[in-house]
Amino acid sequence: MEKKNMASMNSLRDELNRMANLQFDTPEFERLLSVRLTLPRARFYIKHNAYYNKNRRDCWGFVLGAAPLDVKKLVWKHEEDELISDKREGEDHYSLVVRQAQMVGVTREEIEQSEPIPGARAAQYAWLHIARNRPWLEAFTSSTMLERRNNGEIIKGGGLSARIAKRWVEDLGVAIEKAPSLKVHAVADVEHADMMWEVFENHAASDEAQRAVLSAAHDCMEIDRAYRGALADAMLRID
Repeated sequence: MEKKNMASMNSLRDELNRMANLQFDTPEFERLLSVRLTLPRARFYIKHNAYYNKNRRDCWGFVLGAAPLDVKKLVWKHEEDELISDKREGEDHYSLVVRQAQMVGVTREEIEQSEPIPGARAAQYAWLHIARNRPWLEAFTSSTMLERRNNGEIIKGGGLSARIAKRWVEDLGVAIEKAPSLKVHAVADVEHADMMWEVFENHAASDEAQRAVLSAAHDCMEIDRAYRGALADAMLRID
């Protein structure tokens, strides 16, 4: 039975990794990553990165509230980096986004007074719907899949933050060491995904639980595609 469970968990991990890698072969991701960054496009993108960060905090908060105690502990630890202070940069992750925005001439006030485009807002509401209304394991899966998709040890060719960072370097001439949000997430999401895997080992051993995990992962990746496609289309309309 133990060997069967181990094989089952390995199969689950492989499938989640496959789904995360496939994101980069979709038209939406290919379109986003092909957009040449100009200063106006970078300003647009970093504002939406701030909205995205806030949405992640909301979603993880709902996961935390519904999850069992052992999972609450892991999520709480995860959110310390995000909400309080990441030891790598000495600031919470939203503040790192704001600091990076200032590099391209966007102030905290501009971020907080602006609004996401409709496609981005719709995707954020969709992620919130999963976090608030699906069973806790599915809500957890949805939130952790976005970090799996960002994990350079899982994604062939580098996770999303690393690829976006490359565009900042190549198109804007920004040194990666001076782009704090992108630099931190390229590393932090490796640690976070590794830390969270034990949740699946402890709570997703049954066939029913694994089907639920894969269903939530699929839905999250579909929303992610819609979100990235909306950003790409909007950026292409900006000179």
